[in-house]
Amino acid sequence: MPVAAVLGWPLAHTLSPALHQAAYRAAGLDGWTYEARPTRPEELAAALDDVRAGRLAGVNLTTPHKQPAAALVDDLERPADRLEAVNTVFVRDGRLVGGNTDVAGAVWALGSQLGLRDGRWPGDGPAVLLGTGGVALAVAFAWSRLLTARRHQGLPAPPLLVAGRDPGRAAAAAALAGPGAEAAAWSAAADLVAAADVVLQATTLTAKGEPVPGQDGLRPGVRVLDCNYGPASQGLVAAARAAGATAAADGLGMLCAQAAGAVVKIARVRPDLAAMAAAVGLAWPTPI
Repeated sequence: MPVAAVLGWPLAHTLSPALHQAAYRAAGLDGWTYEARPTRPEELAAALDDVRAGRLAGVNLTTPHKQPAAALVDDLERPADRLEAVNTVFVRDGRLVGGNTDVAGAVWALGSQLGLRDGRWPGDGPAVLLGTGGVALAVAFAWSRLLTARRHQGLPAPPLLVAGRDPGRAAAAAALAGPGAEAAAWSAAADLVAAADVVLQATTLTAKGEPVPGQDGLRPGVRVLDCNYGPASQGLVAAARAAGATAAADGLGMLCAQAAGAVVKIARVRPDLAAMAAAVGLAWPTPI
């Protein structure tokens, strides 16, 4: 009976089993199961060997495994090869493959939840991305795809400022985000957030229940995406709504969208997104 899993450390809070199990049920894969497996960094290579050997049908990866896994697989799909970050590992033709469905999830969130796929840019301020980890890289690359779509429509391509504690990683994320993106110092994060028309939060701060720099000074009309989800991570979204945000969403919709892509890679079935979303208490398509 095939078993898939999500690996992370720590792994106290994850909705991935509910999402994937719902997809398996909807697809008639009654023998499939999906587990949460807390996996220390030093245990990651052995866990991926379980995928290679067929003891696991595939795995999804969360913090802190997305970037280390890129060096442990045989092949990297696009866009995992560009990001050097992996969130899905599976076997094809006897080879261990690393994929990244976080980008597709972020593209969906930026376009559908924040309403940035087309139309006028919401104001005269910049967009700000906070963070430089695996999710932040996915959001940065999704931003480049969003701008490409806007340019094809003859729409303006606004700047993106990437703020992170590691200047080199911030520069790398900015490079992924495309022309007009720049790295910014983390010390300037509060001022950047307060001046932004779009705030993309991809650090672990809100996952730990901590505030984001500048969140008490958000502009009316701001559009906010917090890539974290769960009860502890609602501070930024609540602050955005209190400030009169045009759109404010946590990462639950993005999680559903990326999980659907992972189901395709691991189980090779077309996922029922409505069934997956319902399993975590979310209507689909999820509203802004």
